[in-house]
Amino acid sequence: MYIDVELIYNNTYKFVQFTYKVPEKLVKNIQIGSIVEVLFRNKKYNAVVVNTNVEVNDKRKVNEVLKIINSLSRHQFEYLKMLSLANFLNIGILLSEFFNIKNYLKQKKVNNFKYKLQGLDSLFTNVSDKHQNVFIVPSLKECNKLYNKLDSNNISLDFYQKTGGKDELDNFLLKNNEYKNIIILSNNFNYLNINDNVIFHFYDTNNIAYKLPKLNSLNIVEAAVYKNMIFGGNYIFYNNFPTLDIFNSIDHIKNIEINNDVTYLYGNNLEECINIFINKYDVEKINPFTFSLLIKENFSEYNFSDNFESSKNDTFILFNPKIAYNNTLNSIRLISLLNQLEYCLINDINVIIISTKEHNLDDMFSINNIKKLAKKEIKDRHNYGPNINKKVYYFSTNYKFNNEKNNEIVLGPKISDNLYEYEIRLFLSNNTNYNEIMSLFSEVEKFNPIKVRNI
Repeated sequence: MYIDVELIYNNTYKFVQFTYKVPEKLVKNIQIGSIVEVLFRNKKYNAVVVNTNVEVNDKRKVNEVLKIINSLSRHQFEYLKMLSLANFLNIGILLSEFFNIKNYLKQKKVNNFKYKLQGLDSLFTNVSDKHQNVFIVPSLKECNKLYNKLDSNNISLDFYQKTGGKDELDNFLLKNNEYKNIIILSNNFNYLNINDNVIFHFYDTNNIAYKLPKLNSLNIVEAAVYKNMIFGGNYIFYNNFPTLDIFNSIDHIKNIEINNDVTYLYGNNLEECINIFINKYDVEKINPFTFSLLIKENFSEYNFSDNFESSKNDTFILFNPKIAYNNTLNSIRLISLLNQLEYCLINDINVIIISTKEHNLDDMFSINNIKKLAKKEIKDRHNYGPNINKKVYYFSTNYKFNNEKNNEIVLGPKISDNLYEYEIRLFLSNNTNYNEIMSLFSEVEKFNPIKVRNI
């Protein structure tokens, strides 16, 4: 019997799987998800078995598995598979960098399958006296801020992270299994196992710090949604608006509060807008920032900052801001714009909207308008992705990629500017062939595929 394994190691070997022979005495106990010890380049490694139906031509060169260490359950393996396919990763690196294997092997399916979306201000009314409450935050700064908010709302805490290390959390849990309320950093979420008595509160799910740069920007909020899908548990996600590539409802949004301290400059065309702005704002008296390249090009006499969060900025310029295209909401753009406006309000930065149309933020962010646009985004994401179950990757090449064996997954090419553009569309389910997708990832890895979030 021969098997393919992935080393439980960093991503040095990318999507390469290695073949080993199983000694006769171990054959009955080997399965997909088994964690084994192997000799690789004269060094012992732990590895996870990903394929047991392997044919080998030159059997003389195949090393043997040394021993079986443990085994992942079907649900544990399925969760790892989902995270891998959704983030252009493999199971080996996830077990190495994102999990405590010893703890994870104890994770079982629980009776409750609950999750709901709530506004940020709802946190204080959702703290249960009948359950343990684990508050998840993306950074130490947010940890301290949430501690102060909970304290001011008379919610006592048994523990909150001050250093961010896993050891800090482990030391507390060793002595305090019966805690009531704790705050932990999101990168430690997977070190806690879910059970029916714990409510996980994910606070401010749109915070960019929930992403892990070293793991292809894996989003821990998305990982929590997958964990709920596979194992169950009780989760509450708090945000000012949900990203609809992860969630598929805005029912908890009753209204959207925005920074209304905005100056509107309207013109019939860009040239007229420029003249209005120049007459109103002295080049020597403002320190502006804009994301618009068109504004930078046409206002070249102004000294624009390169950093939105620079302390020197006193003016933020938006040009024809949009949150929808073809009557379809762009929830990611909406959230970004809300965050920008809030930042300007907190830091006393003037917001100027330059527009060739009658833009009005109140109309744009009215709940009736948002619901209508969001309904279309949710429908389009359901049909085409990307969403929680359908993942899309984009890549381009300067030569035609042979996608005949994956023509149902790899769409294209579309030719643009002498480049061949492709999309990988993955439907995540129990039946998705993990090893075939890893083989595909290995082929396209050199093209640096980008995970698509917008429709």
